[in-house]
Amino acid sequence: MKIFITLLFVAGLTLNMMGQEVKLNTNMAVEADGTVRMDGAATTWEDLRVDLNNGSAGTTIGYMPGESTGGQIYYFVDGANPDAMSFSVQLPHAWKEGTTVYPHVHWIPNNTSTGDVQWNLDYSWQNYVSGATVAFPVKTTSTVVATIATNSYRHHLITALTEGNAGLDGTGKKISSMIVCRIWRNASAGNAADTYAGNVGGLFVDFHYQSDTYGSRQEYIK
Repeated sequence: MKIFITLLFVAGLTLNMMGQEVKLNTNMAVEADGTVRMDGAATTWEDLRVDLNNGSAGTTIGYMPGESTGGQIYYFVDGANPDAMSFSVQLPHAWKEGTTVYPHVHWIPNNTSTGDVQWNLDYSWQNYVSGATVAFPVKTTSTVVATIATNSYRHHLITALTEGNAGLDGTGKKISSMIVCRIWRNASAGNAADTYAGNVGGLFVDFHYQSDTYGSRQEYIK
């Protein structure tokens, strides 16, 4: 009799769970449609990756520092007018909508000098809205200064592209939104903020973002 009652209880509980969200613990849930959602500390971090392979406005392509063969990278040249590279990124379907994203640049100095490198990121971020016309806002520029205090020749360096790594505010932004960007270095003689006497190689740009699902429920809707 006890076994029969237990089976009835389990069956009833299963039917009840099928029609509502189920919390597996405080930070993970299975929604009524079967979507797995991570909350709180269960959200994970990922890289939204950008290859720096579209040089413009003065950047030059060359081999790794001190080499004459092998892989090539783009250099942001010292003493030149602003050197720039342009790219666009799309927010992935796993992204936790509305959260801040954190852009940073991977780079490499090409000599033993010390000094400051001024990095600038222009960006304009807009949603995709089906059936509506939405315009991209006027660009915003984020400027940071990276200090090379000791010999960092051929070292892999990472610099956050927002002051204090504050990131880009994602409030109101949705999956499949686009960020149109330009990263540039102003190493011209008139810019006292950039004192590093050498070129710097751009290796990669990526955006750290939080993920709370394995994808989206619909093609353009989270």
